[in-house]
Amino acid sequence: MAAASLKLLCAFLLVCISSGGTVVVLAGKSCGPSSIPVDQHTTGQRQGFDFEFAVEVKNACGCAQRNVRVFAPGFVSQKPVKPALFRRDGTGAFVVNGGNPIPPGSTVKFTYWWDHATHFIPAGSQPLCR
Repeated sequence: MAAASLKLLCAFLLVCISSGGTVVVLAGKSCGPSSIPVDQHTTGQRQGFDFEFAVEVKNACGCAQRNVRVFAPGFVSQKPVKPALFRRDGTGAFVVNGGNPIPPGSTVKFTYWWDHATHFIPAGSQPLCR
């Protein structure tokens, strides 16, 4: 009985504990950068030498996550990206969705125009697990 209680306590602590606001474990699933897959593809649109790229930032965590940030070294767009969806945060990273919570399983989408794809690297978030 004591072993079962200890396992339950450990599971509860893993759900409740956050490491620097970036990692939470919920039912064995990590939340934070590893739970923020970023996918992109060309839309087929082209203007001069630039292609339109569609980007999807997904929250694969079982909880909502806010302050989702990604690194995008060398990111440039010939056409403005809506700042409410994707903007520089002053630390070298970019804020997704204006820092507002992204519900579990939801995706934030935006497009940008450039002559080559940018590499997006999930940098951090604040999981909102209860």
